[in-house]
Amino acid sequence: MRILGILRSAEFSPNMVDRDAAILYAVRDELEKCGHEVEVVSENDLTQLDFDLSAFDRVFGMERKLDVIERLKEKNGDSKFVNPLQGIMDTTNRYDLMKTFMREGVSMPACALYSKEGIISDGEVSFPLWIKRGDGCAQVKEDTSYVTNPEEAETVLKSFEERGLERFVVQQHLAGDLIKFYGVEGTDFFDWNYAYEGFSKFGLEEINGKEHGYPFEVGVLKSLVDGAARASRMPVYGGDAIIDEQGRMYIIDFNDFPSFSRCREQAAKAIASIVMK
Repeated sequence: MRILGILRSAEFSPNMVDRDAAILYAVRDELEKCGHEVEVVSENDLTQLDFDLSAFDRVFGMERKLDVIERLKEKNGDSKFVNPLQGIMDTTNRYDLMKTFMREGVSMPACALYSKEGIISDGEVSFPLWIKRGDGCAQVKEDTSYVTNPEEAETVLKSFEERGLERFVVQQHLAGDLIKFYGVEGTDFFDWNYAYEGFSKFGLEEINGKEHGYPFEVGVLKSLVDGAARASRMPVYGGDAIIDEQGRMYIIDFNDFPSFSRCREQAAKAIASIVMK
């Protein structure tokens, strides 16, 4: 097969450019070992191309530019993409992703969605809480803000307004162990670690602090997040979850095609396997 890999633009890889590139090239290497021809381009390059992917049998990538994704989908459809373009659009748009999770009953903290059209809520949210930009993934630390009182919330919302952000997500803060998870739905691959001990983009893991080691079943967590992957049509995924003192699990963030830094070799094999399917 002739396969295309798409690198993520640096603006969508805050403090993670090299790590994001490393997993994409690792997948390429696995595919080439199996005899496939793989070409890698940046999503920035696609703005200069005619977007015709007819020469490629499959596409795997980390693209995040909505204008690029929309034009790719319009011209080529979703059938060649490992992570479907519509799924990427919905996942990078936190507002729509949370709305999907509400509809599908994915386990997550109480959440309220705010936009010019009104408010959608799945439960009462009280301080302390998180305010997150709703129209895209976090690009700077302020896009995901922890607030403990109305005055702090007002400051965050004012900064969103000044930046032209019109949709945002308010999510209940939960005490418990914060963990990061990585998976490829439809395979046996799954990995997790306590967030406090790993690499941090913005240092927000300090809010929950060092883990207590609350017991939980990894298989149940995998089942939960695989369900979120199916709901969001995003088989190559990563994210964050809270494990509370009773071992209950809540997804607090979910992303398309993370860097898989701590488990790159195993993840590359799993991703390559679904590309070849």
